[in-house]
Amino acid sequence: MLAFVLLLQVELVFSKSVNWDEFFHFSQIHQHLLGRPAPWLQAPFVALFFWVPALPGDNIDHIQLIRLLILPFEIVTIAMIAGMVRRFADRETALLCGLIYATGGYVFLHAFALRADMIAAALLMTALWLILCRPLRGGNIALILLLVGLAFVSTIKAVLYAPAFLGVLLFRLERPGHRRALASAAILVLLAGLALLWLAPHLPASGPVGALRDIGDLGRASIDRMFSGGVFPQGVWLALQIVFAPLLSAAIFAAILHACWPGREPMERILFLSLLAPLATVAIYRNAFPYHFAFILPPAAVAIAPVVGWLRRRYGVVAVSFLPLAGALLLSLGQDREVLSSQRAIQTGIQTIFPVPVAYIDNSGMAGNFPRAVNHFASGWGLDNYYRAGEPIYSEALAAEPVPMLLANNVVLRSLFHDTLSGGRLLPADDEILRENYIPHWGRVFVAGKAIARGERPLAIAIAVPGRYTVEGGGIAIDGEYYPAGSVVTLARGMHSVAGSRGVDVTLRWGDHLARPAFAWPSGRSFTEY
Repeated sequence: MLAFVLLLQVELVFSKSVNWDEFFHFSQIHQHLLGRPAPWLQAPFVALFFWVPALPGDNIDHIQLIRLLILPFEIVTIAMIAGMVRRFADRETALLCGLIYATGGYVFLHAFALRADMIAAALLMTALWLILCRPLRGGNIALILLLVGLAFVSTIKAVLYAPAFLGVLLFRLERPGHRRALASAAILVLLAGLALLWLAPHLPASGPVGALRDIGDLGRASIDRMFSGGVFPQGVWLALQIVFAPLLSAAIFAAILHACWPGREPMERILFLSLLAPLATVAIYRNAFPYHFAFILPPAAVAIAPVVGWLRRRYGVVAVSFLPLAGALLLSLGQDREVLSSQRAIQTGIQTIFPVPVAYIDNSGMAGNFPRAVNHFASGWGLDNYYRAGEPIYSEALAAEPVPMLLANNVVLRSLFHDTLSGGRLLPADDEILRENYIPHWGRVFVAGKAIARGERPLAIAIAVPGRYTVEGGGIAIDGEYYPAGSVVTLARGMHSVAGSRGVDVTLRWGDHLARPAFAWPSGRSFTEY
């Protein structure tokens, strides 16, 4: 049954559309390979999969390969769930818990995604398994610390597993003195973390202490990102997760009742409630989007063991597994597989326009092998940080290097040219420079250029993207020299004069007769909602 579920996921690896943050994470790999700034924290895929872009195939082929390589982390996580359950249940119950997790709604759809979530979950669950099921000796303790450290390097939200670790450790320690020592150590770690967060802005930015400052700054930013959305900031996705995984959801609710039922041994109660505690963070975690459930649910999948064991004994393995298996199959059939074709067409179109990669602006790094001029999201947390800093980073990017392409693949960037309503706009300086220096080329691909209206009066035009421009529509005199339609003029960054009579509208388009794809921009959606 688990093998069948994994085969369904392998099919989705190659048919499910690529999410915008998967494109972003893949672009980070290319940023690293291009020698541009790339994060060393929160991006384990950069170190693990830097070699993938050298293989044959396009960006989507490479993303699909990385998805396939992330599946083993899910398998490890399932194995650790089963291994922990075996500590207090039979083998069939342990495997059923793994199956219920793997088919658990958004877990099934996102456990293979190009993100840090599944990598970190595998590391943390392996550490929890070592604590619960293996002797707490020097070698194992060192391995546990290494795994937890790597998980924090992968994603700062590894801290959400802290209650599970504390509960499992308390369960393993039998002497009251050891438990008091553990509680004291936990308090010291908490205080040290708070001190680092407070001191980080005052630490030197370079040298050995600079790494601590980076970690502290990341922690401060992450806390703001993680817990600034109020109560149930992503309640819609939580509701859908409950609907998509009814057996898992019911088992979690029953596990809470089981743990709180009178007569339970205190340490047993602490163990199960601590394993369920990380899931409670969806009530306040700002980024509890669908992919988050693949990361946060593994400890809860262990805590449901008593409930699953009772179901197995009462109804049998086949009956218990039918509902999650049917749910996974329905979720697979419900995926829109046409979106991936549109994404491939967009990739092909961009490569046709620019056979040699150029710097560009977009929301999420969709043209992964092209260098991004501004390497963050033009939406969500990235846009919030942009507003908070108040720096015109898009203008600065255009001043630093030629940026011939703008891919308007979200509502904020599209609003520059179509005045669509959106919840956020760019800063005025950035809004103005992008509006005035990019023109439509193919679908949502805009290229550097100027539209110059017909007229008699001389003009002064500002060129923000230097390079060769093709004159379209009619002739024009620039800087005292006349260029007929179809000719190519080289323009430096800065002001240029336009003189003489212009009987028609003239367009200056970046590049030497820049190509257009033979096919139209694909109709329909370019992305699905997760």
